Amino acid sequence: MSASAPAAGQDSRFAALNGIPEVDFPSNLQAAVAAGRRMASILREVVALRIGPGRLTPNEYFYYKLWELGLAEQRRFVGKQAQQSMHIACNDTGWYATAADKLLFHTLMTGAGLLTPELLAITKPARNACAAYTLGGADAIAAFLRKPAHYPLFAKPIDGRYSLAVVNADRYDAATDQVLLMGAEPVSAADLAKRLAAREAGYLLQRRLEPDPDVAELFGSRLWSVRVLLLVTPDGPRIHSAVAKIPTGQNPADNFWRPGNMLGAIDQETGLVSRVVRGTGAEMIVNGTHPDTGRPIVGQPIPGWFSLMTLAEEASRLLPGIRTQSWDIALSAAGPVPLEVNFGGDLNLAQLAHGAGVLDDRYAEHLRRCGYRI
Repeated sequence: MSASAPAAGQDSRFAALNGIPEVDFPSNLQAAVAAGRRMASILREVVALRIGPGRLTPNEYFYYKLWELGLAEQRRFVGKQAQQSMHIACNDTGWYATAADKLLFHTLMTGAGLLTPELLAITKPARNACAAYTLGGADAIAAFLRKPAHYPLFAKPIDGRYSLAVVNADRYDAATDQVLLMGAEPVSAADLAKRLAAREAGYLLQRRLEPDPDVAELFGSRLWSVRVLLLVTPDGPRIHSAVAKIPTGQNPADNFWRPGNMLGAIDQETGLVSRVVRGTGAEMIVNGTHPDTGRPIVGQPIPGWFSLMTLAEEASRLLPGIRTQSWDIALSAAGPVPLEVNFGGDLNLAQLAHGAGVLDDRYAEHLRRCGYRI
């Protein structure tokens, strides 16, 4: 693994993830026609949705497999362009750094007495965090990486998004002076240290959380998290929807864009996974089993579900200026642990998992309170 190679690729990946999703038009159109849809009706729906409240693009029509739904259901879906305008209307930009800066977020959570992943070190010399080491330069980082007691280790950029450039490390092999990574080839401690040191904003080096034992027994020893879409209202925080983010294979993180990862819609009343998806558009598989273990996921209870909801509501009160919050909360052996909060966040996760748009009466009323015209 080269220390300098990832940067350009990560920039292009970020642009793709942050923009309108890409789809294979021919295969998706063919699938829609094979399902009995006529070209003329598809075109009418695409045009109606483009000028509708969700401002969906033709790509997003196929990405969400909307040809299977009626127009009223389709109009509840929100596209990337409308999402951005909605988040700007609902959120005070002065609060943006509390979500975007991972070290600031960590400090806020620990200051509030909430459980967080153990922070071992940061790689930004100009900053510090309580008892964590501040590592100045590649040599200091390499020395840190060569200590077996620091593993398993998870490193993420302080300014990161979409889990780009994260490092999920299992252990250090002193015989080869290599760090053994999940989802990547082993890398020398020196080369990995150079890569981490090159990130101007710095990295958080955290002890990797152990997964909930019940989830691990059924689906492998991978850490799931739950994406909670939460709306801050005058009457207090209200959870709109929740989704299990399900890692598979050797993916170093649970983000859905990583090939093979899955999403599970969570029923708020029961805490059970009610629907599972893998892939998008014509390649979407609904309610499949976990590819690593063959176990069914639908019906799986989310461990500590009611405690997790209480945690999300409690944590949301620390960020009153962010009125549309998307929380990622880990299902760890120690219970639910907040990993990060997003300034609005991508709505596609909830829409894909539940097979329904987020723009229901509750979300529409939230937008109106924020001054957004639907």
